[in-house]
Amino acid sequence: MRAAAIAMNMLAAPLAAAPADGVYDGFDCAAPVSDQRVTLQGDRIVYFESSCRLTDPRSVEGWETATLYWADCRGEGQEWRERTLLMTRMGGDLIVIGNGWAERYAPCPNLQPKLD
Repeated sequence: MRAAAIAMNMLAAPLAAAPADGVYDGFDCAAPVSDQRVTLQGDRIVYFESSCRLTDPRSVEGWETATLYWADCRGEGQEWRERTLLMTRMGGDLIVIGNGWAERYAPCPNLQPKLD
């Protein structure tokens, strides 16, 4: 009975708000091409030479704007899987954290996501 109650609470827990779909850049949204540009749309995050499908979203207790995912990625002839945390900070910046790395990207409101 206790396990059922715990499971129901887990199902009822609200999922953290995922960062907004859009285009983000680490340096300059005005540049026509940037290797620091990231596109986020639905369950995909696309970098300059790689892309990842985001699965199994989990909210992070106490961090209202953070969601932890499994990222199934491919790029440059390789495939890998890693835990990835996406969150936003005031001003709309996208923060992406992986195992041993973190990046900040500013929103590019004049650019629209275009995924293949």
